[in-house]
Amino acid sequence: MKHLLSLSLFLLAGQLSAGQSNALTGTQLNAVLAHQDRPIEDGKRDAARQPDKIMAFAEIAPGDHVLDLFAGGGWYSELLSKAVGEDGKVYAQNDDVIWGFAKEGMQQRTRDNRLANVSRLDAIAIADIDIPDKSLDLVFTALNYHDLFFTHTVKDGKRTQLREEVVDYITALARLKEAIKDDGIMVIVDHAAKAGSGYEAANNVHRIDPNIVKFQMDEAGFNLVEEAFYLRNPEDDLSKIVFDPAIRGRTERFIYKFVKK
Repeated sequence: MKHLLSLSLFLLAGQLSAGQSNALTGTQLNAVLAHQDRPIEDGKRDAARQPDKIMAFAEIAPGDHVLDLFAGGGWYSELLSKAVGEDGKVYAQNDDVIWGFAKEGMQQRTRDNRLANVSRLDAIAIADIDIPDKSLDLVFTALNYHDLFFTHTVKDGKRTQLREEVVDYITALARLKEAIKDDGIMVIVDHAAKAGSGYEAANNVHRIDPNIVKFQMDEAGFNLVEEAFYLRNPEDDLSKIVFDPAIRGRTERFIYKFVKK
């Protein structure tokens, strides 16, 4: 049975790849990273994030319609914008909590319509995203899936409540499934937390147990078809907060690709 499952995943991944034959080549993706309009500061994170490999894994192609989920300040939104080109579209979404942190960076990045094919969805909950059904080739989220369960911060012993409760992931994922094309994909990259650490890892260390992601996506009607290992770091202490100088930029990160069942 295990061998049959592996074969099924292999065949499904092959079918998916065949449907994305116009995906950007490595040379084209390197050109995206080296684009003359790209902020210099952005490029300083390439070694740690390996966006050329991540975008190749996401099978990004010219003309794609992409949702950058929990886009933050738009580091990936910019790359996706250049990758899909003039005929493509990128929706950069942040809910009200993430927008509070990301507002200044995203506004600066999109000032004077410098990313003309990017539509910002500011302070909008995932469940309320107004995107046509079956219109997205790719839903992408990097280092932020755990923020579905981010409710509070603690600084100098003082707790600041940002959400009354975690995001209703069932409703959120259902909305995403509606918006993705039948042959579309969803890619999730995030900081790995210890197995069994639950939702509190999102608050305490800004990570998430990969098993939570796989369970929730399966429950929502998605198949995991591929995993990449570009950002693995077995030396990462999964109990450390991702902002700890000892590990920042070098955390153990999982990379999953899902398709609709």
